[in-house]
Amino acid sequence: MISLQIVPRHGVDAYRLLRDKVTHEARTWAWKNRKRTRLTHKSDPKRGHIDVARADGVVVAEIRPVRPDDDWFFVEKFIGRIVAWFSSDIAAINVQFHDATSPPSRTNRRK
Repeated sequence: MISLQIVPRHGVDAYRLLRDKVTHEARTWAWKNRKRTRLTHKSDPKRGHIDVARADGVVVAEIRPVRPDDDWFFVEKFIGRIVAWFSSDIAAINVQFHDATSPPSRTNRRK
């Protein structure tokens, strides 16, 4: 899984900018749910989505593709749009790669 952090310049709320832009002006991105926390790309909405959250004005986006090979699709499209829309408002974009394999969960068996 890939997580992105969009860090705004001082005094800018990147999360609010993103929500307003996607809600009112975006042509290629749409909200998948009513809470406006899941973004889908209109070209292929069944390919997966991006979970978007806020942490002190910083946008935290987790890429959730249906197929693991589609990570690149969302990362490329999302970062491209963020840079095109908000290049003067952004201080940094951090990309974090998480291990896809996690240890199996413990289950308690009844005897």
